[in-house]
Amino acid sequence: MAVTVNNPQQAVSTRDADRPPARHYVGITLRYILLTLMSLLFFSPFLLSFFGTFKTGVEILAYPPEIFPRTWNPNNWVRVFQFTVPPMTGPSIPWWTFNSLWLAVVNVITQMFFCSLAAYAFARIRFPGREAIFAIMIATMTIPGVVTLIPGYVFFAKIGWINTYWPLIIPKLVVPFGIFMLAQFFRSIPKDLEEAAFMDGLGRFGTFWNIAVPLSRPALITLAILQFQASWNEFTGPFLYLQDVGLKTLTAGMAFFRQQFIVDFSAMLVGAMLNAIPVLVLFFIFNKYYTESSSYAGLAGQ
Repeated sequence: MAVTVNNPQQAVSTRDADRPPARHYVGITLRYILLTLMSLLFFSPFLLSFFGTFKTGVEILAYPPEIFPRTWNPNNWVRVFQFTVPPMTGPSIPWWTFNSLWLAVVNVITQMFFCSLAAYAFARIRFPGREAIFAIMIATMTIPGVVTLIPGYVFFAKIGWINTYWPLIIPKLVVPFGIFMLAQFFRSIPKDLEEAAFMDGLGRFGTFWNIAVPLSRPALITLAILQFQASWNEFTGPFLYLQDVGLKTLTAGMAFFRQQFIVDFSAMLVGAMLNAIPVLVLFFIFNKYYTESSSYAGLAGQ
């Protein structure tokens, strides 16, 4: 039933009572100001590096540091894109960027597939020793990578994989962190959906592919972002296993800007920006799925 107010003054007072108090807006304003200041504080190294790409080497090393260059020098970007390392005949940076991109994409696709398979098995399939194997797998996350660096190099050298991309792909088909995160996510999916799929005639793999994988899209996108970043930023593996200049990735190729007595800081900052921009763009595009996956992962124990 509709309620009518005959007194205009009473209607105005009713609307005023529904409005939040002034301190509510003050609190929101202060929170946004604080968040803006914190964002600028954490983002300031990136901005300082970006402006450094237009500086000379002397300005970059100046103390106290200056945010903006005295004279803008966009030639640093042109010089980096035209940089060529013999025996390559064309610019090296575009080719190294392509190597980094396709290697990261291959790692992401293979890890999403194999990690999701292993995680679903740990989350839904009962088999002897499941908990012990899962615990051992989690324990391997505590082993520093430098411990296996020399044995891994010796092993790949004996089977003839040095100066190929196989040492950067095969050992990363599955990663313990990806299995752990996806397993936690799969445990949060209601079992009723899978039981209904079984009743409809789907097998184990069909249930995994048609039910579990579509529902785990936020977790898979999160894993893709993290593993793309890890593969894109990796330096030790490409620098160690890839010897030919044409096989180098962007991060490993940046070492050519550092010689024995001279370091081209301007070129290195340009390379760092080229290395950081794709990851930032990827994160901002899929930021919603990243936060959504974190909220879902907390439901695994319920």
